Amino acid sequence: MLKMRTLITLALFFSFSLANGQNLEMTDIRRDFKIGHKDKDLCQRYLKELEEHANSSVERGYEAAYHMFMANHTGNPFKKMSYFKSGRKMLEEAIQSDQNSVELRYIRLCIQYYIPSYLGYKGNVEEDKRYLTENLYKLRDDSVKDLIYNYLKGAKMYSDEELKLLGR
Repeated sequence: MLKMRTLITLALFFSFSLANGQNLEMTDIRRDFKIGHKDKDLCQRYLKELEEHANSSVERGYEAAYHMFMANHTGNPFKKMSYFKSGRKMLEEAIQSDQNSVELRYIRLCIQYYIPSYLGYKGNVEEDKRYLTENLYKLRDDSVKDLIYNYLKGAKMYSDEELKLLGR
């Protein structure tokens, strides 16, 4: 009887450990979002993790972003466009499923603000800037709110007046 309890306890422990090992470490993924387009190894690692484990709309949004970042890490022009187009579609689907997500709007704003205009994906910059100005302060997770605010402040996307509203 004691052996059976021990075996059950061990089985539960290992099941719990394996389940926890599949959770995404969103803190790192969020923090490194600003350099994903520059660092191929980091981009590939996060993309693989997100492809395997992304469940929420925000996780799928970051998966889409890292997918688009992969366009910077290939020399093949067809692969570049493929990565970009599929990532764009994924991001728009994530936003469609969760239109009130501050974080998804932040992801799209950052991508649209910085990509070349010939890609034709700049149509939501002003809308997303306005949305973030009106809603960032409502975000419940202070660490995510601070991360977004500090990035946007340093990115010079907002005027000083807009930053005051954004940072309230």
